[in-house]
Amino acid sequence: MSGAFSGLLTIRAHQLQTDANGLDDETLITRTVLIALVPVVVAFSFIVFVFYRARREAFFKQKEAELKLNIAKGELKALRAQINPHFIFNCLNSIHHYMHGPDAARAGDYLIKFSQLIRHVLESSEQRMVPLADEVEANRIYIQLEQLRMNHAFAFEITCDATLNLEKIQIPPMLIQPFVENAIWHGIAPGGTVELFVDTHNDRHLKCIVKDNGNPGGKASVDLSNTVKKTSLGMTLMQERFDTLNQLYETEASFTIANRDDGVSGKQVTLIIPYED
Repeated sequence: MSGAFSGLLTIRAHQLQTDANGLDDETLITRTVLIALVPVVVAFSFIVFVFYRARREAFFKQKEAELKLNIAKGELKALRAQINPHFIFNCLNSIHHYMHGPDAARAGDYLIKFSQLIRHVLESSEQRMVPLADEVEANRIYIQLEQLRMNHAFAFEITCDATLNLEKIQIPPMLIQPFVENAIWHGIAPGGTVELFVDTHNDRHLKCIVKDNGNPGGKASVDLSNTVKKTSLGMTLMQERFDTLNQLYETEASFTIANRDDGVSGKQVTLIIPYED
């Protein structure tokens, strides 16, 4: 009996030792798995944190961009608001001058053209872009008004590249007219000519050149450096508008004023104007 009992004890002890070894193995495996999961959990947490932070930064950057966009739009609208009353005042002043001239009966023609021009100005004042055809026609009417006021003392030419789709191309309104106005008031003598050329500069910009043939007895045609005057918008105002366009739409709009390069006396203004089609 004692031998059998001893055998049972030996078997039981062996089982307990086996169970203990099994538990040790399970604990070791569990501990190993947990240790292996730690870097995974840390990496996952880091990825979640980075993703959350990126989303948060993107949100604030978007809000900041929207704020800057709204500010730039407001500045651009304010600049246009300065241009339109100035332009209308000049036209009304010309009407007054013309109606008190020797041929007041033709003032009706002047008023008709003026109404067409004012309609364009008012319709475009709230628009970001207008058809190039409308802008060219508005400048044509403006020059014709000035011709009437000055009793056709000067001539003008408007030339657009034949490949341009004037109806489809859209440009910011009232960018060309101030320079045409300056050329008429300061850049030509009686019998002079104002020329306007519109062509493609690149796939995002047009090139517009305004030329005069000089006014030896008058002010220089580049006299835009002072503050806003009765007959021309200041260079500072126009530069602000071009800068705002560049900031708002990431364009390369600009203007430069130089002596003509074709041997003719006078100045030329080269405008680089952004467009959409």
